[in-house]
Amino acid sequence: MLTRFVFGLAALLATAPAVFAAEGGRGGSEINPLDFQKDLAIWTAVVFLVLLAILWKFAWRPIAEALDKREQRIADQIGAAEQANTEARQILAEYQAKLAGSEAEVREILDRGRREAEDLGRQMLDKTRQDAEREKQRALREIDAATADAVKELAARSADLAIELAGKILQAEIHRAEHARLVEQAVAGFAKIEPGKN
Repeated sequence: MLTRFVFGLAALLATAPAVFAAEGGRGGSEINPLDFQKDLAIWTAVVFLVLLAILWKFAWRPIAEALDKREQRIADQIGAAEQANTEARQILAEYQAKLAGSEAEVREILDRGRREAEDLGRQMLDKTRQDAEREKQRALREIDAATADAVKELAARSADLAIELAGKILQAEIHRAEHARLVEQAVAGFAKIEPGKN
């Protein structure tokens, strides 16, 4: 309803110069737009002031209030955006701190893993050395045992060979006659032994 009134008043204001021109045109003279007409200026000023008062009372105050509300809403949104920005920066700082902490933790885990791997490597090397030493000792014992067996076998074989060789040498050098004489001496020696004496 207010807008109809305002538009109606604006239409009246727009048609007022034409009405005054028509009244002045009845006299047969044309209106020069550059001529100052007092009554037209007064009515134009009155209509303008009335329109200004109506707009001030009914339009500018709601427009100003709407603009104030909009400005307040924009200020609130800016404040919320700044608060969100502050929170985002804080979250980013916390994330960066956690990231730095996790990097330090990863470095520590890697260092611990490296130390454990080195310890395990040393333990495996020590165990391998111990196993090698045990194997070496076992091999030396087996070698010693085999050497002792070989020496015993060699000694027995040497003794057998020596006896066989001595027998062959003795058999080859002693003639039958000499052999018979040795047998007779031995038999005689047995005959000389008294019974009961050993």
